[in-house]
Amino acid sequence: MRAPQDIEVEAFRAVHAPDGGPLIGFVARLAAEKGVEYMVEAMPGLLQRFPNARVLFAGQYLDVLGEDAYRERLKAPIAALGPHWDFLGVLTPDELSGFFGACDVQVVPSLNSTESFGLVQVEAMLCGTPVVASNLPVVRQPVTMTGMGEVVEAGSAAALAEGVERVLSNRTAYVRPRAEIAAKFDVDRTVDAYLELFESTLARRGRLPSTLSCHSGSGQGEGPSS
Repeated sequence: MRAPQDIEVEAFRAVHAPDGGPLIGFVARLAAEKGVEYMVEAMPGLLQRFPNARVLFAGQYLDVLGEDAYRERLKAPIAALGPHWDFLGVLTPDELSGFFGACDVQVVPSLNSTESFGLVQVEAMLCGTPVVASNLPVVRQPVTMTGMGEVVEAGSAAALAEGVERVLSNRTAYVRPRAEIAAKFDVDRTVDAYLELFESTLARRGRLPSTLSCHSGSGQGEGPSS
């Protein structure tokens, strides 16, 4: 994820936050496992504190396989939020850079305990945007590893609202340098960490010598963990 340019961030905010209100990013499919309803339920309370706040939902929201009933269930509550919820559709990588740079916080209120690491969190952080993520194995790791955001109870609109409010109220305290995030999640270091884990495990089982046989870099990585 490239660093966003000031001009594209300003242009994005001119369109989506003309009154200067905070932008809450949400990158996902409109699917039940993503916990979209909890962000919807959190908004009325957040709007009392931040009257001009908007959720910008980037990702597929129409014709999501198996999610028609879920979308229908959320249609009225989302419509009730009026201009405080916008569907942007699927964005290109270049568009995502400007999107992340323009947002004040990114939310990942996932519900499924088998949910993946969530690369979108790292992408947001690389663009200087803190994250509020569910307290689930793996999902919580980017925030836990960097301190760049809040980890909140999964399936709780109140907890999600509190996490978002904490970040928006003191956003600069959560932001880390891009270089720090890039180094922590560097691809070569992550690959090395996985190789070391796999090979040491096999070595303990007598299938490989204890000396690591292949590396992509220094072997000092700290890859995602649960």
